[in-house]
Amino acid sequence: MGAEKIKCAIISGAPETSVTYYKEYLRDRFIICADSGYLKCNALGIVPDVIIGDFDSAPLPDTKAEVIVLPVRKDDTDTLSCAKYALEQGFKDIIILGGIGDRADHTLSNIRVVFYCIKNGAKCALINSKNRITYLCESSVIKKKGYKYFSLFATGGTVQNLTVSGAEYNVKNITMTAEDMFAQSNEFVNDVNISFDSGRILLIESND
Repeated sequence: MGAEKIKCAIISGAPETSVTYYKEYLRDRFIICADSGYLKCNALGIVPDVIIGDFDSAPLPDTKAEVIVLPVRKDDTDTLSCAKYALEQGFKDIIILGGIGDRADHTLSNIRVVFYCIKNGAKCALINSKNRITYLCESSVIKKKGYKYFSLFATGGTVQNLTVSGAEYNVKNITMTAEDMFAQSNEFVNDVNISFDSGRILLIESND
């Protein structure tokens, strides 16, 4: 497992003006590239551990890395295939870089990949230079570091008895449904405690 690395990064191919921010996330992580994501590693002078894709958006790479070629016609996206590979290898801490781009459907699909990883027992977040997206399936403490704003969205059912403390706008024992928008663009004051009894929350941390 890549010199016994216990953390994994999946690099997807969404267009980005710069990928230099990747460097702070890739240290000591096993690196899997989804299809054209390997071109971003090339730009950074990094050789990934594995490249997985159907290579419909980039040529087959000439590389020392392991390459797994997928059929073009398939049910899973290349990024989901990478996530499944990571889970099969036993990784429990996964980040996805390069998965937030111009195509809304691709971004939404990658958000669903995050949930797939969490549902299968791994920590997972979708990250770009200004956002971090993950799911909360239980009460959690969100550290105040690196982001100014956070937004909460009920997903997968109504969130019952939601309490938020440590933020600019705090609430206690409220119900949040999928239609509610009041929890968008809250601000960190301290570490934020988020507790709830049922449901699932999509958490987006962001900066301008």
